[in-house]
Amino acid sequence: MKPCYNGSYTATKKPGYNIAKNDQNDVVCRPIANYHPSLWGDYFILNHLLSSTCQQRIKLRVAELTGHVKVLLKDARGSLEELELIDALQRLGVAYHFEEEINEALSLISKSAPILHNDNDHLHNIALRFRLLRQHHYHVPSDVFNRFKDDKGNFKTELSNDLKGLLSLYEAAYLCTPEEDVLDEAIDFTRRHLQSMVKDIEPRLARQVAHALETPSRRRMKRLEARLYISIYEEDVDARNDVVLELAKLDFHILQLLHQEEVKKISMWWKDLGFSTKLTFARDRVVELYFWILGVYFEPQYSRARMMMTKVIAMLSIMDDIYDSYGTLGELQHFTDAIQRWDLKASNQMEECLKVSFLALYRTMEEIEDEVRKDGKLYRIDYLRREIEKMAIVWLEESKWRDEGYMPSLVEHIDLSIKTTAYHALACASFLGMGEIACKQSFDWVTSFPQICKAISTISRLMDDVVDYEVCKDSISISE
Repeated sequence: MKPCYNGSYTATKKPGYNIAKNDQNDVVCRPIANYHPSLWGDYFILNHLLSSTCQQRIKLRVAELTGHVKVLLKDARGSLEELELIDALQRLGVAYHFEEEINEALSLISKSAPILHNDNDHLHNIALRFRLLRQHHYHVPSDVFNRFKDDKGNFKTELSNDLKGLLSLYEAAYLCTPEEDVLDEAIDFTRRHLQSMVKDIEPRLARQVAHALETPSRRRMKRLEARLYISIYEEDVDARNDVVLELAKLDFHILQLLHQEEVKKISMWWKDLGFSTKLTFARDRVVELYFWILGVYFEPQYSRARMMMTKVIAMLSIMDDIYDSYGTLGELQHFTDAIQRWDLKASNQMEECLKVSFLALYRTMEEIEDEVRKDGKLYRIDYLRREIEKMAIVWLEESKWRDEGYMPSLVEHIDLSIKTTAYHALACASFLGMGEIACKQSFDWVTSFPQICKAISTISRLMDDVVDYEVCKDSISISE
């Protein structure tokens, strides 16, 4: 979430700073970042949705089709057809309708060890079972793929002609854990052969292979994957099930309407805050932030959770820009102190833009508090407040480094900047509206900055630093 200074020079000949005056007519040197305005305007506010009558008809048809698919799952019990049906439902984005049935099916498969150790089974069958079980956190040893190696320890050459098997192994191998060499070898082997085959197969299969090679399904955003996979599934006339296809299309449509309604409410909330006119130095990206949260959970039962989490990330984005692209050290110190105490009166001594930001943050937290109070889970807001307090402290420290010209060591940079990504605060926010799924122990765990949060934050920080470096380098070259 770090911006890049644009490399322009002011009267002080210091790059990335802007000279302004405060109410006392004192000269104030502020950092600047050039962000383009929102691309959306009032598009989502003015967007007209289907009538409630039309939506209700679609929902009734979805419910009918869901019942038919449950019968299909029951009739396919214990077969390869069942696994392929489960895989299709997951990639089409409708598996949330069948969680009980899918969990029961995979539980039975996990208890049937011979299924994964049948020497007569094909590569596709083994790889598909392996992937589905690992996706649902069942332990499956990777040595099940050793049977497909020759005496020299290489994958057998005859596998290079098995397109379906190669594609299944390729997708399965991306669920590897550290030191699973056989899966690392599988990725190299399948990628090499799939790349060589893509020019010689029919267009439908070529698009499917190219799609997988670009990014394996495991690493894709589920909503985008569903939209793309609907087209892939529809083209496969020999393997598709028309009931499943109709369900996927209608369910995607009805969820899209729900998501449009949510982003409309979020856009109206954002517009009422007036940030686009009052905080012109900050990023106006609330639609993009909502879409990012859609990648966390898209299912209808998490609608309220999405709304709360989007408001949190929007507030964190504004805070980040306050610390990076506006406040002076003195102002930021006062701003940080006010957040530590959640002191509403402290806003009276703030510069106008910081006052607007603090009041918006304060009131947003009150809104969220009212929401969690409905569930009798008021303790959740206390966890979130503490995470936001932590964010203010680390952003202030980073601002001190900037203004004091301090050059941290790599260790110091990583240690602080993985915290300024705000991933740990967002992870906490993601639990707010999840009902009984997230208990108090869940909040204790997520706010302890567990290893998974550290790993995600580190990856995000390093990727962000690389991109920022390239952008800054290009900007400086242009200005020169």
